[in-house]
Amino acid sequence: MSTLRNKRFEIRVVQQPLRARMCGFGEKDRRPIDPPPICELLCFNEQGERMSISCEEQIFFVCHCGLWSEDCEKERNLIANPCASSTFTRILVGSLVSSTYSLVNPEGIQSVYFIFPDLSVRMEGKYRLKFSLCNLGAVADDNSLVLNQGEAPINSEQFSDIFTVYTAKRFPGMTESTELSKCFSKQGVKIPIRHEIRSRKTVNQENQEKNKDISNSNSNISSIQMQESQSTK
Repeated sequence: MSTLRNKRFEIRVVQQPLRARMCGFGEKDRRPIDPPPICELLCFNEQGERMSISCEEQIFFVCHCGLWSEDCEKERNLIANPCASSTFTRILVGSLVSSTYSLVNPEGIQSVYFIFPDLSVRMEGKYRLKFSLCNLGAVADDNSLVLNQGEAPINSEQFSDIFTVYTAKRFPGMTESTELSKCFSKQGVKIPIRHEIRSRKTVNQENQEKNKDISNSNSNISSIQMQESQSTK
């Protein structure tokens, strides 16, 4: 936590990750974590009361996302790359840093958010995401805001719930987009929206029924053609 103009800033995860399909070590078929994780920036005064965040204050904050074990004990950010000997690559790929978004939530309340719609995981397993709030600004003697020099302090950290990364064969499919994602998408945030979700089992059943219908149709056509041929003779 950190105080800026006698204010304390924290983050909380308001949309938890549920699942993802592992993307392996290629770059062409990356599937994002579903649903996209979203954090809210909170501000409190010295008495612990919730306060609004000004535009001048929010522009100095960014949120970084990292991959951790499900017990929150170990980082899971790097792995040996089997495609290139003696090199390591990141397990969590995509846009790992988010700046602030001032948005209205589905309840009609204005707040400040960090959104991560482009995160993918290379390896299957159970993980958590760790979100770190960084303050790039400081208060000068004349009460103006200036950029921090050198390292930016971590003001607040939060872990997500546990989520599962599946292989392509075991992946149960994407979930329908949440009301929060739909609400933010309407306000211009680039979040992929899915209105109707069908499970892999349902799709396979539909394909089987379609193939069955085609087979029956072809059989009927062949029968009619045979009857016409016999009639002509």
